[in-house]
Amino acid sequence: MSSPSEPPSGSPPSGSFPNSETRPEPRRWSAADLAGPTLIFVGAFLLAVTIALPTLLVGGFRTIPLSTDFTTVATADDATIFDRCSLETRSARTVGADLVRQQRVVAVQPSDEHRVTVQAGTSIQAEALRIGDREVDPGDPRPGVDSDDPAQPCNDATVNAIKDRVTLDRKNALPRLAARGASEIQYDSGQAAVLVPDRRGVTYLLPFDTEPADREYFDTVTRTTVPLTYDGDTEVLGRDVARFRAEIPDTDLAREALGRPVGTNVSITRPGSWFGIGDTRRPLTANLHHRSSWDLAVDTRTGTIVDATITVDEVYRFPDGTQGVPADFELPHLRATFTYDEDTQTRMTDLASDLATPILIWGRLVPIGTAVLGVVALLAGLVLTNPAWLPARFRRPRDAETVGGQPE
Repeated sequence: MSSPSEPPSGSPPSGSFPNSETRPEPRRWSAADLAGPTLIFVGAFLLAVTIALPTLLVGGFRTIPLSTDFTTVATADDATIFDRCSLETRSARTVGADLVRQQRVVAVQPSDEHRVTVQAGTSIQAEALRIGDREVDPGDPRPGVDSDDPAQPCNDATVNAIKDRVTLDRKNALPRLAARGASEIQYDSGQAAVLVPDRRGVTYLLPFDTEPADREYFDTVTRTTVPLTYDGDTEVLGRDVARFRAEIPDTDLAREALGRPVGTNVSITRPGSWFGIGDTRRPLTANLHHRSSWDLAVDTRTGTIVDATITVDEVYRFPDGTQGVPADFELPHLRATFTYDEDTQTRMTDLASDLATPILIWGRLVPIGTAVLGVVALLAGLVLTNPAWLPARFRRPRDAETVGGQPE
């Protein structure tokens, strides 16, 4: 019989149980272990953002906004205009005038991510007339006023008005007329708009990042495309801008520009005496000729026209071959030089700043910040992952190796 202190017969000796062996526990990642890989991931992400922002996000800021809506006002002092009321008098009459040219450009439908349709309404109004030595209001009665036709009074202050509607490519600001695009110009609210299917060139704005190089300009009065030449650099309210110039050559509107407003009278037929050519009663016909020049100051970063000088010279002339008339005869219809007023210059430079600010922030400042942070995070992550990269004085002392749980 075995002693109580002895192990039972057949039992394994003490310390020989399988479960009594020491097994290593799984090692858990500490915050210090995760810091390095996390910083590497964050750094790589920030560098990817640095590359993506200028190419993906900022590219959307360099297109004509779908919220486009701006108004410009240009004035002309000491202009000369034809007095329409003199059509009912015995002789033609021109008067001095102070004029205001107002234009509103607004985005309308159809528009999408690739194109935008803009509608521009332009009017020239007389603020004051000078007849002889007197200054009169344009709406005041004067010789030739026809009270029997109140719908179209000759003493209306409106000298000219045009409504233009055109679909543009949002990137290059050029007409994009295919696939539901349109270009139509209306010269009279009582007449249908005139379609312009072959329209080319810029008119109301230029593309973002405009290069100082020649391009094309479309004139809505003559419906012709002319060169728009780069004319050097200048400043407008302290802002660096590029100058462009367009010359619209002499154009016979009676032949080339159909659909003119009724009140403009692209042709006038009156006795020679009415034109001041002798005392003949023989009817003569004179056609309206238009020529103009456009000096535009453009903010090249946004394509915004921040200032403009517009010179208009419209006169009536007799067709070549008309007998009994002086070769140099001209009856002025509209002679004026319009310049943006100070409020318009301020509004347009502010608009250019508003359009450029997101590009500056997301295209330059933010990428610089993300690049710096990304590089710092990446380097910090690599150092934490590989402590051997640190100088010796910055390393943590390594834990002493143990054997059997005791220091070696």
